Amino acid sequence: MTGTRTRIVITAGAAVVLLAAALTVAVLRRDDKPVATPAPSRAASVSFFAATDTAGATMDPAERPVELGLRFATRQAGTLTAVRFLKADGDLGPHRVTLWTGKGEKLASADVERESPAGWQEVALPAPVGLEPGREYVVSYHTSRYKVSAGWFADRAAEAGPLVTSGAGLYAYGEGDFPTQSFSSSNYWVDVVFVPGMAAPSVVPPQAAAATDLDLPRVPWEGGPGYYAKYAKKWTDPDFFPIGVWYEGVHSQADIDLDRSAGLNTYVMLTADSDLKLIRSNGMHAMTADKRPGSGDETTAWILNDEVDMWAGAGTGAWSGKYPGEGPPCRSGKQDCGFDVMTKLARDLPSGDGRMRYANFGKGIMFWQSDADASKFVNAWTTVVSNDVYWYTDPNVCGSPSEGPRLGVTPDTCRRAANYGLTMDRMREVDAMDGKRQPVYAFVEVGHPFEDADAPTITGDQIAGAVMNSIVHEARGVLYFNHNFGGDCVSQHVLRDACGAQVRPVVTELNRRIRELAPVLNTQSYEFELNPALDTMIKAHDGSFYVFAMPGREGGTGEQKLTLPLGVTGSSAEVMFEDREVPIAGGAITDTFAQEFSYHIYRIKA
Repeated sequence: MTGTRTRIVITAGAAVVLLAAALTVAVLRRDDKPVATPAPSRAASVSFFAATDTAGATMDPAERPVELGLRFATRQAGTLTAVRFLKADGDLGPHRVTLWTGKGEKLASADVERESPAGWQEVALPAPVGLEPGREYVVSYHTSRYKVSAGWFADRAAEAGPLVTSGAGLYAYGEGDFPTQSFSSSNYWVDVVFVPGMAAPSVVPPQAAAATDLDLPRVPWEGGPGYYAKYAKKWTDPDFFPIGVWYEGVHSQADIDLDRSAGLNTYVMLTADSDLKLIRSNGMHAMTADKRPGSGDETTAWILNDEVDMWAGAGTGAWSGKYPGEGPPCRSGKQDCGFDVMTKLARDLPSGDGRMRYANFGKGIMFWQSDADASKFVNAWTTVVSNDVYWYTDPNVCGSPSEGPRLGVTPDTCRRAANYGLTMDRMREVDAMDGKRQPVYAFVEVGHPFEDADAPTITGDQIAGAVMNSIVHEARGVLYFNHNFGGDCVSQHVLRDACGAQVRPVVTELNRRIRELAPVLNTQSYEFELNPALDTMIKAHDGSFYVFAMPGREGGTGEQKLTLPLGVTGSSAEVMFEDREVPIAGGAITDTFAQEFSYHIYRIKA
């Protein structure tokens, strides 16, 4: 649209070549002011709804964030140059248009900063994108007010030259999720500008396009959109990273608003009276053991209970059907029936519905059981797992000879963020024993999870350190334990209640950083030791290298030198979220880590 300024966002490694003469797009300076904005040639372009009367489209009464889209395919190769959408009266934006593959891989997007008050808007992509015949694509835009024509696709598809729509219009509530839902054969009036027969290189999907120019091995990979795409209830957006809260209740919009404002996107285990429809309508996600009719797109995984490795133990003994507090779980009276528990719980879950199966484990796998038994728990029934050892607050884990000391953790080195990375290492080690891998999520407390009055209460800085160290050790998601069973303020909702007033701002900012880093975290790390005293991780994304570093289990505070691998060059590194840069001298970064929970994230342009 003439005069429209766009701030362009291109997904990782998207090497796209501008077409010659016939298709010229705006070139932006660093100050984001257009240098030249000749309109692309429209002589050969096609759109689905350019000549369609939209007077009958009605305003949807809902006012919540939503991604609206259209799925289509082409019979002939060509080039997509822009996305169009019908803007509703009173829609103040902001808007982002996006082109996706049919599987939800983001190919290109653009943010629109100025547009007309209403009517059709046309937003040029950062560069023309080649589309291949026979493949499905989705175009979408983000809004909170929109026009819709219910039933429009009930008895027809739309065609434009070689293009044809595939099904009804699509939507996804939330902050820019890939739209997959449809309702009442509705048309949400999202459109394309496509030039048949004009060649432009196809954009490489983000996961495949991560930088590969370092001659280093990679950390085994089982995360990100590539893993979740195997399941019907997918998280295929490379900008999505699971951030969950454990055993929360959702009963009102106020609950959702509090949780979302803290940066949460997933409920892991829900109270039985939680409102799944409310969760679904707000674009949030759930992992739940509640298999009521009405579970829908919000339910990403079924849960196979909690800490079966501890309360039932390893073994093939018979489960009595009782849980802790109800009587002996195992018919033998011993703790020897955990495998039977898992088998029967898994058998009770819906089969063939494509959802993941999740379980949380504990000290049995971490400390008490053999590798063979631990491997069976982790690998026989689940497709995503976690483990909740609370190194900062557990009154027993530091000194009990059957716990931390078994892994070399002494009382002097126990209350450290790096031990949450040790939990990740143990779970990833056990998970790999069957030759396959699944995502392992971090589990971090946010308060005082033990009844013991003299047990420690975790601080905000410790929460941030524990989460970040877990991520450095390849956590594919983060879960917060949200309950205080002791201490000054007993609560079942720490991140909502006054009990969490001191830690909530830290958790909120931490989650904001994780969301910003999600496209980076959803790439495969390199194997490289930058400093043996530090826990480190190095990744590449969108033309930059990212180095994560923090003190290790035995030390690493004070001034430290990080030796960079060959191929990571530059004169300085940006220290993300700290508004500073550090020099790179002799192929290394030197920086200070003040506390055991301190972390720095460096971005270095490749």
